Amino acid sequence: MAEITNPPPERRGIPLADLPEELVLDILLRLPPKSILQCRAVCKAWLCITTDRTFLLAHHGRQPAQRLLSFVRNVGSYGSGTDLRVVDYCVEAIDFRTREFRSVVRFTGNTPAYESSLEDDYPFTIHAACDGLLLMSCDDSLYICNPATRQWALVCPPALGDHKIAGLYVHGPSAEYRMLSYRDIDRTNKFFINTVGSDSVRCITFGSSSVSMRKWLARGSKATEFDRPFLSHGKLHWLPQSNPLKNILVFDTVAEEFSWLSSPVVTWDVVFLLEMEGTLAMSKSPTAGSKVDLWVLQDYKSAIWVHRYQIELPVAEICLYDKHESWMSKVVSPEGDVLVDCMDRLNWHLHYDIEGNLLRKFLCNGRLLHLTTHILKESLVPHAFFQMQEDGSAHEPPFFWGL
Repeated sequence: MAEITNPPPERRGIPLADLPEELVLDILLRLPPKSILQCRAVCKAWLCITTDRTFLLAHHGRQPAQRLLSFVRNVGSYGSGTDLRVVDYCVEAIDFRTREFRSVVRFTGNTPAYESSLEDDYPFTIHAACDGLLLMSCDDSLYICNPATRQWALVCPPALGDHKIAGLYVHGPSAEYRMLSYRDIDRTNKFFINTVGSDSVRCITFGSSSVSMRKWLARGSKATEFDRPFLSHGKLHWLPQSNPLKNILVFDTVAEEFSWLSSPVVTWDVVFLLEMEGTLAMSKSPTAGSKVDLWVLQDYKSAIWVHRYQIELPVAEICLYDKHESWMSKVVSPEGDVLVDCMDRLNWHLHYDIEGNLLRKFLCNGRLLHLTTHILKESLVPHAFFQMQEDGSAHEPPFFWGL
């Protein structure tokens, strides 16, 4: 007689409603922004959790800091002799922990009559990043947007005109998002602060600044790379445009005043700012050099820098991708990842770890690849100026969101 066996007991999962609230909260905090938006449709309890401001701030704090890259990709037949000169101006985020690229935003437009590597020559530019928000210009109009929620708003004044953007920041005492800009007035640069979401604009005075500081600021972009702001711990930082690096220009976003920060070394080398160990850091390497030095700002107030690492790079290996020996190396992440920009015709990029091991090599599927100073840390925190835009206009933005 055949043996009769009972079927195994049915395994049942724990209903969502029976999960401890602390466990649900911990799971949701680990999800990427796109999944959080989808979870809001699961039930009212999850909707309540994922729209709470405390949760959203905690979720933002857990997001990876991703460096932004910009490049131009051909839509028409570039160099084929045709009249079609349409290109995509692309911005992607790179996560050096996972070695993944992600499309953030793109703008389709015409190629300038004279193409160069200068961002000011193009109709689409990323000017700044702060708290998951991007400040961008398209055809001389200025926008603030959140790639995670796909919200956007015009920034007043809507036309850039002769204004140049120097940075975006949160003013701590007022919690307002403000934009720093400058323009040439009678051959002297004047600086302005715009409050995002209002018509408030005011000019900065330098009554408490030294004479040398006022002269330096008056020279504007001729003296400082104002188009490359690096935001760290409530301060905007800029490297000098020329001359050997001696000081870094700093803008305190609370006091809204300029000051100097001494550089750890006086150098003509390739210099790049980043954050490491929770503070400002600076990488330095000569063109086509075999070593990259990394300095960390141990005491901001006293400007005390500590030489933390010297990363050895395999020159023979890099020469396989840059026979002209003109590459530039930069530390680009808190983990010490090094990006080597080979200046040869194919423009290879090599990704090394802090031990000098090659992790990845890649070619851009476009041209004029630029590693920006901007860091995107995604956020779902709501902002009133987006609601004002949605209530007042149903127009679509002139750019396209990433996938």
